[in-house]
Parts: sequence; C-alpha cells; structure tokens
Amino acid sequence: MKKILLALCAASALFANNGYEFTIVGGYAHPEGTQGIDDQKIMGLRLGKNLDLSWLSQVELGFDYTPKATFEDRNGKSVGYDTNIARYYLNLVKDFAITDAISLYGLVGAGYQDLSKEANDANDDGFGQAGLGLKFKVVDNFALKLEARDAIAFKDGANTFLYTLGFASGFGGSAKAEPTAQAPAVAPTSVDGDDDNDKVLNSKDQCPGTPAGAIVDENGCEKVIRLSLSANFESDSATLSPEYIAKIDEVAKVLVQNSEYKVLLEGHTDATGSEEYNQKLSERRAQAVAAELIKMGVSKDRIKTVGYGELSPIATNKTKEGRAQNRRVDAKFRN
Repeated sequence: MKKILLALCAASALFANNGYEFTIVGGYAHPEGTQGIDDQKIMGLRLGKNLDLSWLSQVELGFDYTPKATFEDRNGKSVGYDTNIARYYLNLVKDFAITDAISLYGLVGAGYQDLSKEANDANDDGFGQAGLGLKFKVVDNFALKLEARDAIAFKDGANTFLYTLGFASGFGGSAKAEPTAQAPAVAPTSVDGDDDNDKVLNSKDQCPGTPAGAIVDENGCEKVIRLSLSANFESDSATLSPEYIAKIDEVAKVLVQNSEYKVLLEGHTDATGSEEYNQKLSERRAQAVAAELIKMGVSKDRIKTVGYGELSPIATNKTKEGRAQNRRVDAKFRN
C-alpha cells in the first residue's frame, strides 16, 4: 500500500500542468515462460500528460494490480498458495488519427513488477514493454481504449501479455473553441463616408469593418490569396510540396509588383490531434511559407506570420476532403 501511495503522489507532481488524461483499466494477463503463474485478471489506473510534439503525443504513468494470482507446479497444477502482483510503469505514447473519432496508438515503456510472494521463476523484476492500442472518442472528454502489451522481464526475458479495456477522461486542457460564424456583410449605408478608412465609400463598401491597413478591392473586401485551392499540406506536416511552392510564387509576384505592400501569413490546421499541438503546427506552416517567400526575394521585414490552429476552418472536418482544405495558409496584404 505504501508503494501505491508513493506512486500516486509522484503522479500528482509530474502531471500537475494542464492537459492530461486519466484512465481506469481492466483486463487479462497471460504470463509465459517458466514463471509458473496462472492467467490472471488485472485492474489499473493511468495518468497521461498530453504533449504537442510531432513525434510524441503523451507521457503516461501507470499502475496495474492483480490480487491472488495462483502459482503452478511443472504440471500446470496449483501449488496451493498465491501472490499479489503490482506493476508500476512509464510509457511514451504516439497517437495516429484515423478519423476524427478513432485513432491507433503505439507505446513503449519500462517498469517494475512487485510480487508479495515469489516462486518458480516469478520474482520482483524490472521490465520493458511495447504495445498497440485503438482509441475511440465517444464525446470530447471521454474515450474507450482497447490495448495489447508485451511486458518482457529484464532478468530472464519472460513475456507477460496484457490485454486491457480502458475508460479515459480528459482534464485540464482548454476547451476547444467552436469556430465563430462569419458575420454577414452589412448592407451599404446610404450615407457616404469611409468608416473603416479603406478608401472605399460606405455606399460601395460590401465589406465594412476591414482591418486597418488591409489591401482591398473595388468593393472594399480584403485581398486574400488562399494557399489551399489546389495544393495543401499533408496531415501533421509543414512541408511544402512543389505544387504548393508554385502557389506561393503568386504571393511573391504581388509583393514584387507592389513594393508598398506587406503580407500577413495566417496558418491553419484541421481538427485532428490536440488543440495545443495544432496551434504550434499552424505557426510552423505559416513560417514555412514565409521562408519560401524570402528565398523568392521578398524582404523579411515585409512578412508577418500568425497561427490560428484548428479554430478557423473553411470546410467540415468530418470528411477527408474538408480536412485537406482546412490545412492551409492564407496570405493577406497590408499597406
């Protein structure tokens, strides 16, 4: 019990920051080799810290417990006494989205197995483990996790296969904001003037309220080149394809032909993955386009970048095509 309390205290300290996942698991363990222990039921708890790294989705601290696992003799018969088994471990987890609700994940980790009694070749020992899992998001903060792991003992290399069903809840992360609906265009006012200072009279301005310094067309609407119509980013990537570079050249030509213009590059993602990771990814995409413009001869001081993560979609995130359109960079011009 003392070791369990120490593990929980360590978990509280390690995962005190926002954005984590708590999972209750139940399942089945199948020891192999010369351990001489019957198949056993397991129950456990896990606490995972969500990360926004491209190569790592989560760091997870776990505890599994089996009460009264029965020892066997060489003939597979019970020897008449049993042991309690506690496993403590730390995993690195990488999640691969399949759809908005379903993902496949892999894990690697290491831990320690503690037996209340030892017999045969079963004893206290460290172990390494690897596994695969399938995660199904039921609602935003609740998911089911089906998982298989292979725990390999350090001393004798004995395998224990563990199969679990988990009930996971997310806590501490900021709620995903719903995209704000774009305000409808306001009908031109009958009183002439230029309230938004875009050099288009109110009576002709179809997009009143444009940002200060924005370059607008004859209707008062901001000029935007959207780099996603025929070439867009792959999922979880900020790499520019040759087709995408051709689109960026359109932006460079506008800037070269209009030396007084500056450009604001707005990066966007689809809704796959965590909001925190998508924010960083959108920033990297905008910066990748900026770097390409600089190679094309545009001065660095004429370029500004910003990331909006997944919060400004232009299409549904429920289809493959829609998600592809949302992985984009918008170029907006300024004086």
